[in-house]
Amino acid sequence: MSGTKGGAATLRAVLAALLMVAACASMGAQKVAINLYTGGSDNVRVTWEAVLDAFTKAEPSVQVNLQYLASGTGGQGGVDKLIAAVQAGVKSVDIDVLETSDNDIARILKEAGDKSLTSITTKEVPNLKNVLQKSSLGRDYAVPFRGTTVLVAYNSDRVTNPPKTYDELITWIKAHKGRLAYNDPTTGGSGESFVISSIYNSLPADALTSTDAKWKAQWDKGFELLKSLQPYLYSASGKVQYPVKNQGTIDLLANGEVDMIPAWADMILDQKSRGLLPASIKLTQIEPAFNGGIQTLTVPALSQHKDAAYKLLNFVTSPEGQSIFVRSMKAIPIVPATSLSKDTIDMLAGLQIKGFRPYTIGALEADLMKRWQTDIAAAR
Repeated sequence: MSGTKGGAATLRAVLAALLMVAACASMGAQKVAINLYTGGSDNVRVTWEAVLDAFTKAEPSVQVNLQYLASGTGGQGGVDKLIAAVQAGVKSVDIDVLETSDNDIARILKEAGDKSLTSITTKEVPNLKNVLQKSSLGRDYAVPFRGTTVLVAYNSDRVTNPPKTYDELITWIKAHKGRLAYNDPTTGGSGESFVISSIYNSLPADALTSTDAKWKAQWDKGFELLKSLQPYLYSASGKVQYPVKNQGTIDLLANGEVDMIPAWADMILDQKSRGLLPASIKLTQIEPAFNGGIQTLTVPALSQHKDAAYKLLNFVTSPEGQSIFVRSMKAIPIVPATSLSKDTIDMLAGLQIKGFRPYTIGALEADLMKRWQTDIAAAR
């Protein structure tokens, strides 16, 4: 009898152990949820949704919650939230991956310190070895994942010989009063690129990747040029207009109210591919090129799910991830073109990737935008 009881006890112990192993296995199989904070135009949201859908299939152990804030809508973005969390001295933050520009990184490092971001190497993200671009400010805190550039978009029915250089563009603007518009640079990057290019084209090349305040003393010539252009820009109700957001100028071009605008290449190519713009709308690149930028991903030091975040970064910088960015939003890839299919690269036909001209001026950008508002916008 005692043998029977002993056997039953042993059986119960074995079953308990098996249940514990099964429970642990079940816990291990549970998804780790991380938050990706991003923002911008709606094509950014659409593209990230496509990327995350593919990532989930490749890495079923990680669930990514997309925290998207549309540009111009206000509210606290990821950068502001991270800075506030660090300054408040909290122990963790619900931001695991944060999309940033170099100017965002400049703010984070200045206001939250360099211990607020995690150093990332090929050990954490092996695909970093294939990344061609590098953030001048982000050092090893920032992982580049797509390039963006601004070109001249024009109505080919009305403009048969578009400008080839920046000087030719200025001549065209003054010869075609009211037929070019650029958006308020504080509301969208294409107008911002137009303004920064106009100011920095007369400065040494290294100024475009410098955060040194000494360059502010050399902005005058560029601002004088912008002032001289103002009477020749698009106007309505007798007043020069600076449309709100990148889409504002695209709408004017599509409706025939202007013939030429600076525009993000990815937005124009994407909208043309979906039949949202007339076939007459074309792109051309001038010399020197309008300034573009590199978008990067960072991992806050306060993130509690860094390993899962690294998996997302590794996917985004893989040929599969890069192909989605090219196909969905016509982004400039940051890996060798030879690692992507010919069909994918062909989607960027006409876009001169070699002319890619990123700028990273850090906190100077905010100062420049304030001066534009006082010297240009307020002087209409």
